Amino acid sequence: MLVFHEVIASMNKAFILLCAVAAGALRGWAALGGSAESVEADRLKFQATRQIVAMPKYAIHEINRTDGGVIREYVTPSGKVFGVSWSGPTIPDLTQLLGTYHVEFRDTLRAHQKSFGRRPATVHNSDLVVETAGHMRAFQGRAYLNSMLPNGVSPETIK
Repeated sequence: MLVFHEVIASMNKAFILLCAVAAGALRGWAALGGSAESVEADRLKFQATRQIVAMPKYAIHEINRTDGGVIREYVTPSGKVFGVSWSGPTIPDLTQLLGTYHVEFRDTLRAHQKSFGRRPATVHNSDLVVETAGHMRAFQGRAYLNSMLPNGVSPETIK
């Protein structure tokens, strides 16, 4: 009987490890700071259509969700996502859009949380900037990396 419990405990540990590895791989799909290929993963996750608008110093990959929401991912000529914005009736999965930067976003919000209730969530760190606001059925936000903004592109471009 003791051997059976040891086998079950070992299987549980293996399952937990497998889940952790899988979760880490999924985070790599998120857009901010990722490659242009990550935009397609976002489109699939959100079950949406995509349109690309070429600008002189970057491209905008616009993802239109079935619920009327719009996600824009701003991509450098070298294929890196330097900014994302969203608007719509629901907040998109920010873990997906912010990727590895979601932890920094979450931790900064927790460290500066002064009151409870509904309020815009804003993070202005040295590199990461995230701004979210809105109310039921009308949410918007944006996130960008200062270090990845192309020359001549201002943060106001990300909207």
